[in-house]
Amino acid sequence: MQTEKDAEIVGWIGCLGAAGAGHVMGRFFMGRSWAYARLSKLVMDGLLEQRMLLYRQPGLYLATADGLRWRGLERLGVYKVSPGGFQHAQEVANAAVSLHRVLPDWEVLSEREIRIHENDQDELIASTKLGELPGGRPALHRPDLALVSPDGNVVAVEVELSVKAPRRLAAICRAWARARHISAAYYIATPAAARAVERAIAETRTEDRIIVLPIDEPEALGDISELESASV
Repeated sequence: MQTEKDAEIVGWIGCLGAAGAGHVMGRFFMGRSWAYARLSKLVMDGLLEQRMLLYRQPGLYLATADGLRWRGLERLGVYKVSPGGFQHAQEVANAAVSLHRVLPDWEVLSEREIRIHENDQDELIASTKLGELPGGRPALHRPDLALVSPDGNVVAVEVELSVKAPRRLAAICRAWARARHISAAYYIATPAAARAVERAIAETRTEDRIIVLPIDEPEALGDISELESASV
């Protein structure tokens, strides 16, 4: 029989996309043995699936179609993670757990949740417009995570592991600067990626809208709380 905590775990992983046992331990303040016991049971019951894609790297758990259906999250679809996206999924989960810990009163939305909310409300919540697609539809860039403060301010959070093309980074920076429905955009980045983002910020003069943080200092995410009183 599943417990209320099991439902919370499956729902959280389903919304986020993927998470490891360590992430579940951090997010739900669970001990190692208890977390692994619950995750193993949820895998046996067909509500979660464990994926092991990188050698000697901890696996990630994904919500199955049955797990999503159990939590009423069918519209999100079963998350697909490739070997190339495995590390990114791990770091997004790291960021989500850290954000929940340092900003417990803020809502943390995944890219999957942002997409659903924006489709339902027919307005942008945390995405930004990069241009137009053929047919006139907007070309959107969605962040990996979004934070919604108790006052309704929205902060976009990007997890940047690799260096993007300079032209694309500059276009994204300009788009964030134009997105007045967002208080700020934060990049949690590896050293090389951080340098590339910082160059794009300097080129586009968007220092007042975009902040870069080191990926190995999750406690720095607490600085986002300073935006509690920011005006949108």
